[in-house]
Amino acid sequence: MVKLTQEVKDSMQGVKTIFLATCSRAGVPNVVPMTMFKILDDETMLLSDQFMQKSLSNMKENPRIAISYWSEKGGFQIKGTVALHTNDQVFKDDVTWVKGMKPNLNPKTAIVMKITDVFMVKPGPEAGKKIL
Repeated sequence: MVKLTQEVKDSMQGVKTIFLATCSRAGVPNVVPMTMFKILDDETMLLSDQFMQKSLSNMKENPRIAISYWSEKGGFQIKGTVALHTNDQVFKDDVTWVKGMKPNLNPKTAIVMKITDVFMVKPGPEAGKKIL
């Protein structure tokens, strides 16, 4: 696993939407926008699932995912592997967090991503460069 740099963490502040990419075992990709996410620590992110169908099915078959985002502070692509939580303390904490911000949402799965790679997405000669 890798540890997020302060630059990467700072660039996520204020980001409202990230894009989550998954892929089935058969190689069928899926990309969806997500708004309920947060950094848990330097090596881990939480994504909260309220509506997923294809993405959740893909993650059950293939736990490798990528997220990407862009803000005024920059953007990155972050890759990792996920663990899906539906009936444990991680899930209960996710429900509490989501309900505290948006009481009308009902989390189905707490997705914990262990970060394995980080890549640049800004245009220019560094585009696509692996930084972590």
